[in-house]
Amino acid sequence: MVWVKSEYAEELAVLVTWLSALVPWSISYGSFAVTSGGDLTLVILRFPFVGIRYQLGVQILGGTSVRTPLQFRQEVLNAGGSASAQVPGYDLWLVGLAILAVAVLVSLLLYFEVEDALDAIPADPVRVLGALLLGVAVALLGSTYVLFTSQAALFVPFGVFLQLAFGVILLRVDRTGVDDADADAESA
Repeated sequence: MVWVKSEYAEELAVLVTWLSALVPWSISYGSFAVTSGGDLTLVILRFPFVGIRYQLGVQILGGTSVRTPLQFRQEVLNAGGSASAQVPGYDLWLVGLAILAVAVLVSLLLYFEVEDALDAIPADPVRVLGALLLGVAVALLGSTYVLFTSQAALFVPFGVFLQLAFGVILLRVDRTGVDDADADAESA
């Protein structure tokens, strides 16, 4: 079953890659060890490039902070104790971030139709983006598992499931016109 027509595959690949970069991959609520003094009740929206943290019981502007994955990682290292068990989760977040950055770069090449750079990619760029999004989803799923098992919080890995679906859709897209054109170019 074909979910996307071949002529729209590149546009879909760009769109879902950008959505993956903009949608939070995890939403969590609970008590977090972020200081050496004790736990705080927080709501955390983890986007691929930043996390937005809100401390319950504090005014919106005073209780909200925006942090990068590196800052979250450093925070749990500074907290010490049982919080250091979260470090591999933040490392996996960084791995997912690096893979997503490559996917966004490839999507920009597709969007601006940079033929020289696209020709240097050894495979179909749509399928490359599908594989990259699956890689992002696997890394962030691992991060979710580590953070879920090391924190007393409710986790909803919302964006991870979207990225998994997007990756599968892009890998299953019907690219007969592209595959035939590549075969003709190789035989000539």
